[in-house]
Amino acid sequence: MMTRLSRELSLMLSTNDETTLEVVLEGLEECPQGQVPIHKPRTNLTNNKHTSYSTTFQRSKKPHYTPNIDREYNEHFAIIRTFENTTKKWRGAQALFNINKPQVAQDQYSKAWIWLNYIQMNVRSSIEFGVAVHTKLYEDDRPRLTTFWMSENQQDGCYNALCPEGYIQVHKSIYPGMVYDQISVPGGEQQAVHLSVAEDTVTKNWVLTIGTEMIGYWPRQTYMAEGASEVYFGGFAGTTLPDTPSPPMGTGDFPTKDLTRSCFMKQLKYVISDYTIEDINSNEVESYVDNPKCYGVMYHKYVDSDSRETLTFGGPGGQCGK
Repeated sequence: MMTRLSRELSLMLSTNDETTLEVVLEGLEECPQGQVPIHKPRTNLTNNKHTSYSTTFQRSKKPHYTPNIDREYNEHFAIIRTFENTTKKWRGAQALFNINKPQVAQDQYSKAWIWLNYIQMNVRSSIEFGVAVHTKLYEDDRPRLTTFWMSENQQDGCYNALCPEGYIQVHKSIYPGMVYDQISVPGGEQQAVHLSVAEDTVTKNWVLTIGTEMIGYWPRQTYMAEGASEVYFGGFAGTTLPDTPSPPMGTGDFPTKDLTRSCFMKQLKYVISDYTIEDINSNEVESYVDNPKCYGVMYHKYVDSDSRETLTFGGPGGQCGK
């Protein structure tokens, strides 16, 4: 079992924002020696029934998912994404996530999200992570640290640690499913958390971190050995029931340049094939919104030495179609 970061990964993450870790850790209690916290839903929620998108991925001019049996509905994206048909591979991605609490009703979800996808022969493997409000998964409307993964052998996908042989929890206090109690105030104080998933250079496990703190990992057997073939950053919202309105995304407003009034993800970086971390390249990404009447995304590129590569996204949702 992996219990600490390799020296190489520690050095790679050494410039990450530590102040957000202090905010997250405030008031948390550690589990006893030999135990770790695991989120378990109060309902009989399995990995696939209306909680994950059981899909194959096909991409032409826009991303769309072809459902198998169970899926999430009215899925809507407001993202930036790496270009299709590139030969590059990525070994991780990270961002400073703005923490908001969109007004999400029962059977709706809204996420600030990063995707690390690998597509081969129409089979998709993915590690995804960020801040999510998901009323079906958590039975409340609070923003939480949330992860999702799917592999060649697990095409139903799985949130957090709900499936065996997937995500392994290490940290004694911070875990997927934990609540973010401190929430941003529109026009006022902003709360943010620095999240990263990167492949460890020694173990080849895919490691989830907050700042420089290791939270857990996906074993190398779970995920793609070749690295991700595409990376997405941005917002994702939908419902777990058909024919229902789509929820707000971000602050519930369309994005602007004002980082105190729009949901942001900044310090956008990815890990390239030689395990070097760098700002995302504006020449390698494009913006995509599937329904501009409901949601929007603005990619601001390099803003300043603090924000660096930045995007804002969001929207009111509503009757947005499938």
